[in-house]
Amino acid sequence: MQTRRPTEQQEEERDIELENIVGNLMIAEYQVDRLRTKLGERTRGGSSFGPDSGTNKKGSTHVFKHNDKWYKVSVKIEELIVDRRQDTKEDIAYRT
Repeated sequence: MQTRRPTEQQEEERDIELENIVGNLMIAEYQVDRLRTKLGERTRGGSSFGPDSGTNKKGSTHVFKHNDKWYKVSVKIEELIVDRRQDTKEDIAYRT
């Protein structure tokens, strides 16, 4: 099977920068989905791979030094149960 090379006009019609932006967006969306999945599994105590598998840790702390100052970053993950009916009632009350 022989493939045809794009004509010069087809090449000119392509916007390579736009194609790169769209490609990067698709990759970013995929990465966000994977990270959300991992966070959900860790929060629910699901199976995950890594040194802390099987534990039910719901937080993390990292300490680092930058420009002679120390910083501490803490992350706490909680699973929320949202009642959509209650949210709707609050939205209606807020708008009035």
